[in-house]
Amino acid sequence: MNVVVLMIAFFAALLVGVPVVWSLALSSIFVLVFGDLALPMPWLAQQFLRGADSITLASVPLFLLAGGLMNHGGLTRRIIAFAEVLLGGLRGGLGPVNVATAMVYGGVTGSATADTGAVGSILIPAMAERGYPKAFSAAVTAAGGTLGIIIPPSVVMILYGVITGTSIGGLFAAGVLPGIMIGLVFMVTAWLIGVHRQFPKLDHKNSWSVIVRNFFAAAPALLMPIVVIGSLLGGFATPTEAAAVAVVYALLVGMLIYRELAWVALPKIARESAITTGAIMIILAAATPFSWILTVEQVPLAAANLVNTYGATPAMAIGGIILLLLFVGLWMDLGPALLILAPIVKPIGLAAGLDPLQLGLVVTIGLGIGLFTPPVGTNIFVVANIAKVPMGEIIMELIPFWFMSVLCLVLVAFVPALTTALPRALGF
Repeated sequence: MNVVVLMIAFFAALLVGVPVVWSLALSSIFVLVFGDLALPMPWLAQQFLRGADSITLASVPLFLLAGGLMNHGGLTRRIIAFAEVLLGGLRGGLGPVNVATAMVYGGVTGSATADTGAVGSILIPAMAERGYPKAFSAAVTAAGGTLGIIIPPSVVMILYGVITGTSIGGLFAAGVLPGIMIGLVFMVTAWLIGVHRQFPKLDHKNSWSVIVRNFFAAAPALLMPIVVIGSLLGGFATPTEAAAVAVVYALLVGMLIYRELAWVALPKIARESAITTGAIMIILAAATPFSWILTVEQVPLAAANLVNTYGATPAMAIGGIILLLLFVGLWMDLGPALLILAPIVKPIGLAAGLDPLQLGLVVTIGLGIGLFTPPVGTNIFVVANIAKVPMGEIIMELIPFWFMSVLCLVLVAFVPALTTALPRALGF
């Protein structure tokens, strides 16, 4: 009864245009009013507070702030310049440059939207000036931006760890190899498209002196992900402490080494980070009572039992999880989808033989693909706004990246070593 009321209220609210976050809250209220939980209304407020009350979640605004400081302090621009020196001589080389920059930037911010916006605001206009189609430039940026939630640190992994009780440090370690793999696959895909369509390349080859000079100019920026990820995986810092290290490091490099970060820019950067953090936290808070009701009504357990009842093999169960993640990613934003699906998918994945860390990466990547899948793909909206081109053109350019990302997701789901080898080596 309670689950029926919850789901009817939730989908009815969505159908009439209520934002997802308030649909989650409204459906929980309907259960309290029309269900049989016999809980007082103040319980809802307590659940809201509990959803956002975690010291680990303090890392979210700090990682976002670090990304803003990187962008305004000249770190992002120097990473791009060095990547272009290395790869710009290839036919269509700015495509791989775009992805490589996203890999480094994502190793600090942990946010796909921040990654997409920061890299796209610089590289999409630069690629257009050099003769690349705007739709392709936007597409490779949207696809590459998802690396921000796969390569550690990752805001999505932090949320998944908090929701499911999975080791966040272990999830970060598990994301290294898949993140590098997907990044390389995207780089090769962009390069092959560039060769096939005869995109531009540099008219001259860069000398070793130019490469070395750009490397030393970018070295402080390139060192930042190593410091952040190294402190996490080495056990020297918690996610929140590592996020604080990232903020201090970006602040010092931007102000003292590159001298491009002005004091007057700090309030704007802080405001942008606060707005994004607020959006994440309100979704997390609203989804907490929703997820609690599903758990108390034993929906996750029922889903796992349903799979077992119909004799699904482990491979079929894993395939079903992948299809579910891709389907939900079509019409629901990543945050709410994660908070609703994680408790349901976890028992099914574990029963199918997936390692807890492996399952966390399957969920992260599967829902991450939704970020550049229409009609709700957030990254598509971001790049369309930057490139000023119709979304339909961008979507057509995204098709090769979508298929390659799904192939990588299948590999992660069926090759455990990709996600378990490094965590085991590090003792997680």
